Amino acid sequence: MAIDIPTGFAPVGAFSGSENFETLAGPFYQRQDTPEGVAVWGFRAGRKHCNPFGVVHGGMLTTFADTLMGSLVFHAIEGAPCATITLTMDFVGAGREGDWIEGRAELLRQGRSVCFLRSELRTGDKLILNASGAWAIIGSR
Repeated sequence: MAIDIPTGFAPVGAFSGSENFETLAGPFYQRQDTPEGVAVWGFRAGRKHCNPFGVVHGGMLTTFADTLMGSLVFHAIEGAPCATITLTMDFVGAGREGDWIEGRAELLRQGRSVCFLRSELRTGDKLILNASGAWAIIGSR
C-alpha cells in the first residue's frame, strides 16, 4: 500500500537498502530545497508509531527529532562521526495515526567539538513538540 507523501519530499537516503534502527522506525522523508543549516523531514504516522489509543508515541517523536537533528549535524560537519550529548523534549500536543508529522531542525551554533540545535514537530499548523540538543563532534573521517 502506498503512503501519501506531500509534494517536495523524498525518502531519506540512509534508508535505501539497509536495515537499521531508523529504517525500522521510519520510513522518513526529507525536503531537498532547504537552506543550509536547516533540515525539514516528515513521516506519515502509522499504527506502528502509535500507542494503543492511536496517538503517536512519545518515543517515536523523540526518535524522529533525534534522527532529524543528528542528520543535520552529520551533514554540517561533512560526515565526521558525531553523537547526541543531550536532548530535551517538550511535548505540547499530540499526533494521531494517519497524520503527516513534519519536523524542522535548525543548526544554532557549530563549534570545534559541539553543535547545538533546535527543532519543532508539527502536524498541519499544530505544534506537537519542541526539541533542543547538543551533539559531540567525535573526530574527522
